[in-house]
Amino acid sequence: MTSFELLALDLDGTTVNHDLSISPRVLRAVREALDKGVLVTIATGRNVPSTRPFVERFAVNAPVICQQGVMIYDYRTERVLHRITLPHELACELAALERQHPTWKAVVYQGDRIYVTDGAFFSWLDNLVGQGFSAVPDLCMVLGRNDADKILFTLDPHEAPAALERLRAIVGSRATVVQSHARFVEVNPLGADKGSALKMLAADLGIVRERVMAIGDQGNDVTMIEWAGLGVAMGNGNELTKSVADWV
Repeated sequence: MTSFELLALDLDGTTVNHDLSISPRVLRAVREALDKGVLVTIATGRNVPSTRPFVERFAVNAPVICQQGVMIYDYRTERVLHRITLPHELACELAALERQHPTWKAVVYQGDRIYVTDGAFFSWLDNLVGQGFSAVPDLCMVLGRNDADKILFTLDPHEAPAALERLRAIVGSRATVVQSHARFVEVNPLGADKGSALKMLAADLGIVRERVMAIGDQGNDVTMIEWAGLGVAMGNGNELTKSVADWV
């Protein structure tokens, strides 16, 4: 039986419940892995501040993959180890889609900052999109001349499949589009995905692919589940994620 050295955990829908609780059983399992000397990381769509409480609760002992692979952050040294950004022009083009599709509520991530146009709408979703967001009238203007990290669209679950295809058609080869939640479709920079980030992190740590386990539930987890030596999908995950997993 393979002895694993690195364990990558998705948060929402995998190790964290919709009410943000973590079951004692999950906490015990992570603690047992840590006690055996396994390095534990988180791979999430959340940004650095929104991930910090979970880093502390799981007692994570390795750098963490944030924002779908946009960033690898070391909480022990408070340093960004790796970051990829979404070009400013593309970010502004995508932000403008909110006016064309009123039911697509856009969220722009830039460093530790999160911007939305409809603060009232997101007041009940802040635990998922990230706490401490700012409501602004123009998502492009607030970026200044700087790039964004990623853009997330919140919509009704029944709209997600069509939005996913529409955004992929608009973006083409300029970025990556994934569904990360029943209500979320995200546009991330090229090269920013959990699989690529996990591969990079494992290399930095000197750990071979065969000794990496990754666990997730949604389309944004597919790349890391495919890449890991043992990829695990949650039973409540989507069909694509389960189809690429070694174990469900």
